[in-house]
Amino acid sequence: MIGPGRAGTAIHEAAQAAGIASALTRDATDAVGCDVALIAVPDDAVAAVAALIPAGPAVGMLSGSVPLAALGGRPRAFCLHPMQTIQLGGGPQLAGAGAGISAGDAEGLALAGDLARALGMRPVEVPETARPLPHIACVFASNLLLPALAAAMAVLDEAGLGADRAALLGPLAHRAVDNALADGARVRPTGPVARGDTATLRAHRAALHDHDAELEATYVRLSEALLPLVGAAEAQRSAAALEGAA
Repeated sequence: MIGPGRAGTAIHEAAQAAGIASALTRDATDAVGCDVALIAVPDDAVAAVAALIPAGPAVGMLSGSVPLAALGGRPRAFCLHPMQTIQLGGGPQLAGAGAGISAGDAEGLALAGDLARALGMRPVEVPETARPLPHIACVFASNLLLPALAAAMAVLDEAGLGADRAALLGPLAHRAVDNALADGARVRPTGPVARGDTATLRAHRAALHDHDAELEATYVRLSEALLPLVGAAEAQRSAAALEGAA
């Protein structure tokens, strides 16, 4: 496992828990004698690290964005992209997660699938021509949810309720995500934008502006992103309330 960061460490620990002999290193030349060398470094370093790996092991990477060509055209080259957000010290984090797998040949694809299953993940074949779209989907579903949640927690802090954020926001956020995943492309927002409730939108903006103008700006940007998901009449009314000053 080349790269002792969050993803590399999580894969290494999952491999050990599964009874797979695994070594975690920063040095690509340590792969001598290994069956598999798996690269877990920043995307812009993958090609350089791959070039340093000695001949012999199958070479894979965790990146969901870097083309397989970055691995140098080796036989059995593969990608195993954990579709999970990973934190250092977070304990087991991969079980049940999807794993996008791609490979340059059938042997590499089979290896990636077997490794994903051994680590407790569910492999999903991703054609090279489809990458990096699944990775982009993961960014939307994890990183890009955070501005809204961070804003929600900041507003609770302003109200003096920040200590109860998990109890107050957790059920709501989980329910909203579950509903959206069930609805798919027909996702149905609720709330003032979905109702075209201009009075509430203006009141929200005014309250936020009095506390933190940046929170108001975040509220406007995220509300505008909802407009294509609601009815035309409601979107038109809401857009009017989101324009200009509070």
